[in-house]
Amino acid sequence: MSQSPPPENPFLTLSWIEFLAVQTLVIAFFPVSLAVVWLAFGLHTTKQLVRALVVDWVQTLFVILGLLALLVGGLIWGIVSWL
Repeated sequence: MSQSPPPENPFLTLSWIEFLAVQTLVIAFFPVSLAVVWLAFGLHTTKQLVRALVVDWVQTLFVILGLLALLVGGLIWGIVSWL
């Protein structure tokens, strides 16, 4: 019995501007938007949407933390080299 690969999450294949529009609508109308997606498209699509949103938020958090680390490191380096 051959195993088929897991289905691809269609929300992860969207361009950044398309996903920005979807994410903005979901967050703006948060509880209602997930209920509408669940009623209109089913539980599987709702889970895929939530997973894509979580992945995007985690990636955003890592980028912000990386930029913050660079900023703090640059400030420390600048202050130490100035002294």
